[in-house]
Amino acid sequence: MQNSHFRLMGGAAVYRRVDRALIMNTVQRVPYYRRLWWEHRADLLFFDPGGIDWHTRRIQGLLLHKGRWLQGLFSFPQTIYNRCYPEPESVIERLREMIGDDNVFNDCTHFDKWEVYEHLRVSEVGQYLPPTYKYNQEDLVELLTKHSSFVLKPRLGHGGSGVFRVTLLSPNVLLFMSQWGLPIPLVGQDLYLPLLTEIAPPSLFIAQMYIKTMEKDQGKFDVRIVMQKNSRGQWEVGGQLSRVARGSNLLTNHYHAIVSPLDVVSSELIATLHALSHVVAETLDGKLATLGVLGVDFLIDVEARPWILEVNGKPDKGLFWQLHDEEMLQRIYLNPLKYQEHLLNL
Repeated sequence: MQNSHFRLMGGAAVYRRVDRALIMNTVQRVPYYRRLWWEHRADLLFFDPGGIDWHTRRIQGLLLHKGRWLQGLFSFPQTIYNRCYPEPESVIERLREMIGDDNVFNDCTHFDKWEVYEHLRVSEVGQYLPPTYKYNQEDLVELLTKHSSFVLKPRLGHGGSGVFRVTLLSPNVLLFMSQWGLPIPLVGQDLYLPLLTEIAPPSLFIAQMYIKTMEKDQGKFDVRIVMQKNSRGQWEVGGQLSRVARGSNLLTNHYHAIVSPLDVVSSELIATLHALSHVVAETLDGKLATLGVLGVDFLIDVEARPWILEVNGKPDKGLFWQLHDEEMLQRIYLNPLKYQEHLLNL
């Protein structure tokens, strides 16, 4: 057993069978579940990869029992919601072997953007995906001709790290912009083509058409829809929010405000985003992972057309605290627990 966030602090170990558990690599927001216990009234075990003893088949963790915290050693639970990012693949695979594949959900939280694109482009939402490409150095010339501006993204990136925008100003001049919105002019194909493939290796990156978006307070914004399975095992909208970027920043990951989507787009458009998100969830579930939670990020262009920008397997619940909407916050946290109850009743 390795070091664990939930290590024992002394006293007798307790061996107890638990139905529901969360595996996580951070203890952030764990105390909030205590407030929710009075709503859900079900024991819930929290543990991290370092708390698993495969030899004794015990888990060192923290149990929420009757509104109180109990430290100890526990048998393997019947259902597990994976909240690790990135997921420890070998650990998750062994847990699936122990308790059953379908009983560990969100077993993958770190999606390959190209795989997501490949699954969605042949679905009902394919027309809402920005044109996206694998590329090599020769392809970049054609892409620059076809789309005068596009974005290079790491296939396995997160948090906006390593994202760049490139814009062709003339056949010989390229404008290179980092996520922070600082433009750098590059002159000459002999300079900028090798440089781009060095900064963004084709085997690790994808190219995506740049979308000129609507703005709020002179900053770009996105709309995130969080899809969750409920107590019936059906997908529903668990929460929604918009991130407004700072000034000229390329990405909304560097936001200056979290607002309700109703502050930036119409209720009719939000209904469309809900419908598209349902299709995304239904399409990807079982292909990328066994899913119970999914986040879909949209951009809205200047003609009010929605585009599916990103799909992620561990949407940040912390963002929803900034909306001060307690009903939505509780739903975001409780829905996965209700889905675990559904799994237990199968």
